[in-house]
Amino acid sequence: MKNHNQKFLKKLDIFLLILFPIASAVLSLAFSVNFLVSILLFFGLPSLWLSFRTPSQVNKTFLFSLILSIPLGIFIDYIATVDNSWFVPITVFPFRLFSVVPIEDLIWGFFLIYSIVIFYEHFLDKGKHELVDKRMKYLAWPLIILMLVFFTILFTKPELLVIPYAYFWLGIIFFILPAITFLSFFPRLLSKYIKTASYFFLLSLLFELTGLQLNQWTFPGSNFIGWVELFGHRFPFEEFFFGFVMGAISVLTYYEFFDDDRK
Repeated sequence: MKNHNQKFLKKLDIFLLILFPIASAVLSLAFSVNFLVSILLFFGLPSLWLSFRTPSQVNKTFLFSLILSIPLGIFIDYIATVDNSWFVPITVFPFRLFSVVPIEDLIWGFFLIYSIVIFYEHFLDKGKHELVDKRMKYLAWPLIILMLVFFTILFTKPELLVIPYAYFWLGIIFFILPAITFLSFFPRLLSKYIKTASYFFLLSLLFELTGLQLNQWTFPGSNFIGWVELFGHRFPFEEFFFGFVMGAISVLTYYEFFDDDRK
């Protein structure tokens, strides 16, 4: 009976994780929802279901996602936005951080990381259950230093934060280099990373096409190494490669190295 229930739940997992993105796209387009609602549909629904299915990992995943998404989100989003890498024309909040960063971008970053990690833990990992691994201090301290340097420059010489081809350089530094370095030491994790990344590639692509259709964000700049055109929409190659292809792999690199067992 127990095995039968487990098989049913696994089939239900797969069914819902296919249904959620399709339903999210249909609802978003049908009701012309705002950016925040799209985030909650595309990433909140799978996060909620997988949290229900894997309650032992919720607190750990929540804390890791918060620690990683807020400082990196502020830093990356500010630099990318001032270089016109992307822009969110409408926000439901009455302010933008430093008059630049929309709060929705930080919420999206949190839910993206959370959904990736809880998906990974539920289907592929079953790793540590400690709330915080002792190695997390090696992530927290560099992030604190990064924020201190960022704020110092922001309030003294903000022009130094205007970096041409920001999306490309941010992707190389925060996505590609950590992933390549980590996987060169722990190549056995690559197969698990690819399985997770495959789902989030499709989810992120559908989210992208829906968001562009609803004008939830744009790419007003020209400092990109190339463009991708798909179904009548155009977005930077950096968005495709760093966001869709490498996004989940990079998140799991930080997670395994700093907060899990590297197995």
